[in-house]
Amino acid sequence: MIRLAETADALRPLCGSAFGCPILSAAAAYGFSRPFAQFWTDGAAAYGMLDGVMRIAGTVADPEEARAFLGAVGAAQVVCSAENGARLGLHVTERGAVLEKALSGTAASPAEPVPVRAVYDVLAANDMAGEFEPFYLDLSHRLRHGAARASVLYAGGEAVAAAVAALAGENALVTAVAVLPARQNKGYGGAVLRAVEEQLGGRRAYLLRAEHENERFYARRGYVPCGAWCAGVLE
Repeated sequence: MIRLAETADALRPLCGSAFGCPILSAAAAYGFSRPFAQFWTDGAAAYGMLDGVMRIAGTVADPEEARAFLGAVGAAQVVCSAENGARLGLHVTERGAVLEKALSGTAASPAEPVPVRAVYDVLAANDMAGEFEPFYLDLSHRLRHGAARASVLYAGGEAVAAAVAALAGENALVTAVAVLPARQNKGYGGAVLRAVEEQLGGRRAYLLRAEHENERFYARRGYVPCGAWCAGVLE
C-alpha cells in the first residue's frame, strides 16, 4: 500500500539512483509538512511530488494501485525510469538515457554565494527555466539548506554558463548544464560542468540526457549510460 513518508529514512533505501536524488533533495530542503512537497512509499518505490511533478524511484510493484494513486493526488507529470513508465502505461512526452560518473576528490565549497539570477538568465536563454520567482525561491532555498549546488561561469563580466545539481547523500543529479546560445562551442559548457562536479566531491553523479542530445559532450567527460528515463502523463 502506498502511504505517506514522514522521514527521509523511509525514502533513503529506495533512492540510490538518478530518480531518487531529486526526491531526497526536495525532502532535505522542504521537509515533510509542506503541502506543495509530498512524499510516499510502498516499500518497493519512493514517490516525491513537488508542484505537481511526480518523481518515482525504485520499482513500481503494483501498476494498477500506482495509477490510481497518481490520479488521486493530481500528478500533472511523472518522471521515472523507462521500465516504470512502461509498467504505468505512461503517455511519454520526453525520454532519454540515464548517465552516471563516479567522481573523485573532496567536495569544494563555493568561494562566494551563487547568484541565482545569473543561473536563471543562462537557463532561461536556453528555454530551461520557467517564471523567475518560483525558480529563484526554489533554488535559493535548496542552496541554503545544502540540498543543491550550482556554479556560474563568467566571461568578459557576463554570465555565460551555469550548472545545477541536486544532492542526495552519496549521490547527486546534475539537473542542468547550459551556455548562452551566442557563447556556445567555446568550452564553457565543459568548464561549468567541471566546476559543479568539484562541489560534489566523491559522489556518484547522474544525468538525465534527452534522447539524441549532447551524446558526445557527456561521453567525452566520462559519463556512461546506466539506464533510460521518461517523462509523461497518464493516458
